Amino acid sequence: MNPPEHLEEFRDLCEKLLEDRITAQEMARLEMLFLSSQPLRREFVELSHLHASLASLARKAGWQAILDGVAPSASPPSPKLSASTASAGNKTRIWTAVAATLALALSLVMILRPAPQPPKNLTFATISTTDGSRWISASVPTANDTRIGAGRLQLADGIAKFVFDNGAKVEIEGPADFQIFDAMHCELYTGKLVATMSPTSQGFSIETPDALLVDQGTSFGVNVTDQGMSNLQVFDGLVDIEHHGSGEKVSIRELEAAEISQRGIAKFDNFSEAFRSGFRKPDPETERRQIQVTTATGAGQDQWIIRDPSERYGPDDLLMVKLAKRDFDGFDRKIYLQFDLTKMDLSRLEDASLTMTASPTGIGYASRMPDATFEVYALTDDQLDAWAMDDLTWENAPANVTQGDQIDPSITKPIGSFTIPRGYKQGTFSISGAPLVELVQSDANRLVTLIIVPKTRETIGGAIVHGFAAGNHLTLPPPTLRLILEK
Repeated sequence: MNPPEHLEEFRDLCEKLLEDRITAQEMARLEMLFLSSQPLRREFVELSHLHASLASLARKAGWQAILDGVAPSASPPSPKLSASTASAGNKTRIWTAVAATLALALSLVMILRPAPQPPKNLTFATISTTDGSRWISASVPTANDTRIGAGRLQLADGIAKFVFDNGAKVEIEGPADFQIFDAMHCELYTGKLVATMSPTSQGFSIETPDALLVDQGTSFGVNVTDQGMSNLQVFDGLVDIEHHGSGEKVSIRELEAAEISQRGIAKFDNFSEAFRSGFRKPDPETERRQIQVTTATGAGQDQWIIRDPSERYGPDDLLMVKLAKRDFDGFDRKIYLQFDLTKMDLSRLEDASLTMTASPTGIGYASRMPDATFEVYALTDDQLDAWAMDDLTWENAPANVTQGDQIDPSITKPIGSFTIPRGYKQGTFSISGAPLVELVQSDANRLVTLIIVPKTRETIGGAIVHGFAAGNHLTLPPPTLRLILEK
């Protein structure tokens, strides 16, 4: 029999509850897990009983005796107790009572509530999907007609529908990367959605990479491409657009459309004009040229390093990275990338981006790792670009230092960061912007070395090791540097 979903997280929360160190947010999460799963409710009762039994044993034999493997003494306890012993005894009796009370109370809940639902204050929408829909990952339940709250979801195929309690309806079409922040605010990273609003959901907003879309009572469609370009079509009503970069504000009315990019907002009077614009041949005088360079191009290379080489294992076509618990720092990992830009004229470079494709390593549990942030550093000393992927180790990797979340600041500079949400094992993650453009333009030998350094430490043992497709991966794209040049 397979273990129930979220078992490790549930056990950790129970432990915090019984040790009186649980936060209000964690308590709410524990309550939701408890009420939504009968196997987890049974697990709680067993954990509570175990805790009570251990507490009782500790009073009789003493914790140190148990830890030392000494059998409990059969002699009766002395009537003279020290203040500290009495205090410890009171505490264990209190926790025994708490555990027993909780076990009884929660057992009654199981009887009185045969089909429990998560607390309403934590959920505000219902999810449903079409037949054949396939999810890549999700931080909320995806079963049909399930109540959900805030979370991020990646849909590979099919259509997923979210009906909010305020009357808003949002349908996303796979492939799509979508996040719900609260009952009135979502974000579409890539993919398509159609939103239909009601009078009670006016003001509902959807973020795109370059703008905020605010509904004013309408039905509209949004398409965000893999390159970050957004297209808006208003079927009826009105949508207000606020551009992140320029602050420009534009209102799009029924049967009008807009194209949103980093440069600004282009408004179209009808859908045909917008579609025609999307397929229009670019002006040769202003056309931009895109160059894609990977770690498998020319002299490019990639490798990952681990502090303890005896623990080096896993798929040989993935680059692995992790910041382990301090007691297990032998499992710390970092990633090194090198891109060959020789023989390229980059004088008219306008934009640059780095894209990594995540893939499961099969090592560790995603439920035991929070949102994980990774910083990307550039090696600034060209003499150190002569590293070889087959010989790279923790000891000889350029700019590496002892700390698992640091790099030598005297010969590197940060150029960006990205975050992998909790539970995510797949997807593409990118950085872009002026620091990367300046790095590429200023690199004298045209060999660019980038270092991926984890910034989020594992707090619970056995957490996931994140992985990205390497240059030798047969099906997934390797680390890719996209360069946009003005003609």
